[in-house]
Amino acid sequence: MGQGQPDDGFIPVARLDALDARGRAVVDVGGTRLVLIQVEGRLHALEESCPHRGGPLSEGDLDGHLLYCPLHAWPFDVRTGRCPLREGVQVRIHDVRVRGEEILVAASARVAGR
Repeated sequence: MGQGQPDDGFIPVARLDALDARGRAVVDVGGTRLVLIQVEGRLHALEESCPHRGGPLSEGDLDGHLLYCPLHAWPFDVRTGRCPLREGVQVRIHDVRVRGEEILVAASARVAGR
């Protein structure tokens, strides 16, 4: 299957060796930049831009499952996309699959709880 071809709604976006030393990579899915981030051996994909001021979440600090925006330290749970400090604020997340050495993400984003 070629790069960018859907596989049951999932699109190949990178290989595992594309992750940096921190277990992160930035990829493009349908014109949306996503950060792939590995936490406790599991890959997560969420919108790369913080909804507050557009800070690059891929450059933020990670504490447990919370990824902090490098501009104003808004935290986002990589599992849900929710900001625990600001009710109703969240980034969209994409389901992730790993097939061999290939990372695939769901073509459609989802909002936690839906």
